[in-house]
Amino acid sequence: MDTLPAELLRLIFDNCDPPSVRALRLTSGRLADVGYDYLLPPSFRAVEWKDDVQRLHSIAHHDRLNRSINSITFNFSKAEEFRTIRPDFFFPQEQSILPQYAGQALRGKSGDLPPFHTRSAMVEESFKRLPNLKDLEITYTKCPYDDIKVFKDVMLVRNPRKRDQTSRAQACKNMNAIISAVRHVSLSSLTIDQLPLEIFRLPDDRRHWFDCCASSFSSLSKLDLTIDPPANLMPQSRFKAINGLGHVLQLSPNLTHLSLSFHTYHSPASKFGFSFRALLQDFTFQKLTCLKLEGVSCSEEDLRSFLLRHAKTLERLRLGGRGLAKPYELSIGGVHLHEGSFKSLFASLQGKLPKLQRLHLEGDLEAGDIRTGARERETFKFHASVDENWEDVLDAAGDADMDGLYHHPTRRTVVQQPGKTMDSSALERYLIHGGPFPRLVVPGVTSTSTSVASSEAGSPSPSPSPELGPVSVSVSGGPGMAVGPATAIAV
Repeated sequence: MDTLPAELLRLIFDNCDPPSVRALRLTSGRLADVGYDYLLPPSFRAVEWKDDVQRLHSIAHHDRLNRSINSITFNFSKAEEFRTIRPDFFFPQEQSILPQYAGQALRGKSGDLPPFHTRSAMVEESFKRLPNLKDLEITYTKCPYDDIKVFKDVMLVRNPRKRDQTSRAQACKNMNAIISAVRHVSLSSLTIDQLPLEIFRLPDDRRHWFDCCASSFSSLSKLDLTIDPPANLMPQSRFKAINGLGHVLQLSPNLTHLSLSFHTYHSPASKFGFSFRALLQDFTFQKLTCLKLEGVSCSEEDLRSFLLRHAKTLERLRLGGRGLAKPYELSIGGVHLHEGSFKSLFASLQGKLPKLQRLHLEGDLEAGDIRTGARERETFKFHASVDENWEDVLDAAGDADMDGLYHHPTRRTVVQQPGKTMDSSALERYLIHGGPFPRLVVPGVTSTSTSVASSEAGSPSPSPSPELGPVSVSVSGGPGMAVGPATAIAV
């Protein structure tokens, strides 16, 4: 083995699991030297109930091991935030197991570690000595316990989590500590799945983010932000927070992938209303190829203007997502238009996005000004047909395991309800290839009384398209029509 070229030895190590790597390094001095780079996985995960900050600091100050880390995940999820969930309601088969596991996890895995934000200097020193760090994730929603499956299931139910001012303030402090360290690296991707919106309102926090992100965000090619708006945000504070968020986005001019979601935990079905002009003015991401918008409410003209600014590069567009839906519920992370209609929006975009290859809609898509009591509104409910990587999703109806939950190691399952949800393939074909405006198919609906959705009273239905099927219309109070629930705009 010692006579083999280093390239072949590295190929051998590439195919070894961690125990095999350690065993192989014990066989000779040369294998021990080559295997140094394989001692640590490239992804580092830090949780609050272990002293992972000190562990990261030690790795970063090792002359060889510090080159092994190329991605870091800070997981701030806490099991105690889910104590309000009734296990007998969400997971009947686990009702006796959950309290037992919860007590074991909280007693056995808690410690007397100082708060994360008080150790910001250690985090900053660590980042300075990680030359290959490219990907960073900050999560408050993923399960921090790999060995407790029931917690993974429970933590999929996000909306009952405890939200108070103390926890929000603590989250802001943690974010600020990490952003202080980010300025010392050149990241390629950043993911934050619960970013308090008020962090961009407070003067000191705004200035801190602007200063730290000015030099580091220019290298970002992928940015995935899920914004958590507070329950009570006055108009002036709202404007300042949106303005601050937009300024941070503009510090990332080289983005190719942008995902911007709003999850209103205080009102899970609500959409966050704002305008892209207030957020970004006339700023354009010159390299943007993939865009996702979820849980937002805006006007048709505002959304169209934003999309057309990126027409030269935009290849994949996602409108909507799962939102804060429970694992067994239909997606509720759609997009609302408080002015205009989706029919008018897609008709005006047809042929104007020359690079577009894929379009995906998911969740509740509604159009119409619900604040003025408009009677006619478009209401659509789309189920997912692809996952976040644009791979086909599994049908939940046929992939449930024995406990009634849906698990797959790599692929997402789709929740749909026959007769109430549809996929977006018809609109995707129309927007990319043209033709008559499609009549969207609702699986299981065969009634000929269904009309084409429009924001204008009495608009004629286009000629039928047999391969696409009918479109649902939601007219409030109209006989024989499906009336969608009024969804509040978070203000």
